[in-house]
Amino acid sequence: MSQAARAETFAALHRGESFLIPNPWDAGSARMLEALRFAALAT
Repeated sequence: MSQAARAETFAALHRGESFLIPNPWDAGSARMLEALRFAALAT
């Protein structure tokens, strides 16, 4: 996926309902949050 496509996907999240962006603390927690189907992860 191109950077432009990723940016558009992220921008689209802001046009819908409110959403949570969790902040993983390591690679393991990032994989866990991804498996829980969060739409985005903070850094």
